[in-house]
Amino acid sequence: MSDRVAIVGGGHNGLVAAALLARSGREVVLLEARSELGGLASTRELIPGHRVDVGANDLGMFRRSLIDELELQRFGLELIEAPAVAAVPAAEAVVPAAEDGGAVVIWPEAERTAEGLVAACSRDAAAWPRFVAELAEQAASFEPLLGRPPQLADMGRLLIAPGPLRFVSAPLDELLREWFETPALRAALCGLALPATGLGPRANGTGWPLLYHCALGGSDRLASVVRARGGAGGLAEALAASATASGAVFRTGAVVSRIVVDERRVAGVQLADGERIEAGAVISTATPAATFLDLVGAPQLEPRFVRRLLKVKYRGAAARLALSLDDLPPFEGLERPALTGRIVLARDPDDIERAADAAKYGRLPERPWIEAALPTALDPSLAPAGRHLLLATAHHLPFDVEGGRDAAGPELLDRMVAELERWAPGVSGLIREHALLLPADYESEYGATEGGLHHGEMNPGQSLWLRPTAGSWAGDTLPVKGLWLGGAGCHPGGGVTGLPGRTAAVSLLRG
Repeated sequence: MSDRVAIVGGGHNGLVAAALLARSGREVVLLEARSELGGLASTRELIPGHRVDVGANDLGMFRRSLIDELELQRFGLELIEAPAVAAVPAAEAVVPAAEDGGAVVIWPEAERTAEGLVAACSRDAAAWPRFVAELAEQAASFEPLLGRPPQLADMGRLLIAPGPLRFVSAPLDELLREWFETPALRAALCGLALPATGLGPRANGTGWPLLYHCALGGSDRLASVVRARGGAGGLAEALAASATASGAVFRTGAVVSRIVVDERRVAGVQLADGERIEAGAVISTATPAATFLDLVGAPQLEPRFVRRLLKVKYRGAAARLALSLDDLPPFEGLERPALTGRIVLARDPDDIERAADAAKYGRLPERPWIEAALPTALDPSLAPAGRHLLLATAHHLPFDVEGGRDAAGPELLDRMVAELERWAPGVSGLIREHALLLPADYESEYGATEGGLHHGEMNPGQSLWLRPTAGSWAGDTLPVKGLWLGGAGCHPGGGVTGLPGRTAAVSLLRG
């Protein structure tokens, strides 16, 4: 049996696994179908002269221990922490009669956030530091579980702790209403938690994504927004350089058509051109559906396991509109420092709920829920001199749209630009060029099943012991020996953390 490890997929998790395994002395070959590495954490010139992050643009949850262990800064990674975490613009242009019409900004420092909330609601200002402390305390119960496969003993400890259990199971808006009166503040927190989940804030279990976000952000605050100089692809470049220095081999343009299984044990992979690569172990960072149903094949699996796989939800499709602007957009009430974090275009959690409701019935929302980012406010090198780059991501979209996916593009583009104009009057006059990535593009170009950027909905029923399905979170519990899942579709989940790739590599080495 070969000692080689084959890694399917060159996203950031595959690169983390390759770097760790190569540093441990294993022979590693990583196979990426695209011509470039990085996957959903790559940066492309979708608009001439502009470096556009196609998916992830915030590296605030990436494990700092991996940066040190893999010496990523030595290999060129330069990180920039944004002054702001999240902001909701003022309501004048959207809801002129709103009583709480001022802008809301969440800063990394709890005291600074509280000071800014005084004008909106003194009660909320007083509650904010206590809320952050409470959230951090609850998140601390989960943080140790996110860096390793969870054990049954962990489940017992959590079940007897009512605080974390309620945060996991309750609707997010219900939890936030217990703390805050200001709808825009609640919307900002929903904007941190719910992207790529497909869930509205009134759905049960939506407290979990906020807890997950906090657990990966640090011990005493929400995760900061952190960007890589030159775009998120800088992380992939540094990971690839680290792995290459330790002997890992990368092959781009290598389409894996099959994971070869011999008597329920991995024997290697086969490429679309017929080439077979022998390997004693395989880490797949593809989605669970693609890994097992397409690459392994249902006949190699137990029917009960296949049935569980078919029930995995991939809701949470997204589209990204990249805009080249002549100037910073005039978001009401937000100065430049506040424009560096996530800009949540929702004045009330109900705005997000309505978008999720439309998606349930296969309709585009009349007013898309948009999370905007202005990476050039931190890194001007991403656009030509005098230009700014705006990334507008519409979340909670249906994958199968009434009228067909191709027809949805122009309509969605119009609605997204109209929504941006509501929040930043005059922005449409600043637009020079644009590029739009649809959910179907994320599936066809980046392997994101049904356009779900997290490779599976992030809800309690698909997290921890249940991600992607009950009892299949670690290599030794999968139905094929020598096969590990290492992408966002397995434990601990989505976001640019590096943890799924690390857990797969560590489990393989221990196995």
